[in-house]
Amino acid sequence: MSRKRVKDMQKKDEYCITAGEFAKMCQTTRDTLRYYERQGILVPKKNPVNGYHYYSYAQISSYYFIRTFRELDCSVGDIKEYLLGGEEVRFDAFVDQQYDRLLMMRRELDRKIHTIAGTRKILDQIRIADVGKPVIRKVEHSLYLMLTEVRSSPATSSGEIAEDIRRHLKCCEIPDVQAFPMGSAIGKEAFMKGIYSYKNVFSFADKKQKVYTEMKPGEYLVAVSRESDGDISRTYRKMMELLQKEKKKWSSDIYILSIVNVIDPNEERKYLKYIFAAVSDL
Repeated sequence: MSRKRVKDMQKKDEYCITAGEFAKMCQTTRDTLRYYERQGILVPKKNPVNGYHYYSYAQISSYYFIRTFRELDCSVGDIKEYLLGGEEVRFDAFVDQQYDRLLMMRRELDRKIHTIAGTRKILDQIRIADVGKPVIRKVEHSLYLMLTEVRSSPATSSGEIAEDIRRHLKCCEIPDVQAFPMGSAIGKEAFMKGIYSYKNVFSFADKKQKVYTEMKPGEYLVAVSRESDGDISRTYRKMMELLQKEKKKWSSDIYILSIVNVIDPNEERKYLKYIFAAVSDL
């Protein structure tokens, strides 16, 4: 039979896309199409004239529908049962179930994005403050902190407030709070007396709410302390010296953020602390 006659027959038939063309249109492989054909969920029409398999334009939509649900880890069996079974009620319930799954996945993805974005901001702040000594600098945006009160006593190290940290982590299981990086706060009155006992455990929140503490834009006294710097109380004393020299007062508690030291790749000890507190004129 002539090639012209084959083409004429294709024009009259809805099934007129060759397997190769269909694969290109759908950005897939012919192996995948053969697999779907064997499973009975995307079956082409065999042309009796030339023996070739042809797909229809309507099947392009079917392919993307199938691929979407496959990407949601739906089995071929599920697709055959719910999508091609012809029972509208069961199909609707299945779609609703997958929709709910997608919403959960989106919330989890948003949470991860917020964590990465928040970490980037914190690293930028640390790099600016990392000048070898405490400094006073302006912060142009608000920070929102979720606080958990420390009930342990004594409370001068992370080991001593382990139970408080566990309570705090349970409170962080909500979408707009990123548990890590996490830190501890020392009350400003205790800090001025040289009593470095933790008052709260804190994490960053993504937006303003009444339950969160807002650190408003303004002047902040900040410092970076590495493990290799020795006793952190030396950094605390330098902060007090700078506060007095610049004739400032604490406007907030003192927040100490513990973070992996990615600033110094050659440091033997891999943690540092970023210390910040709001200040104002006397």
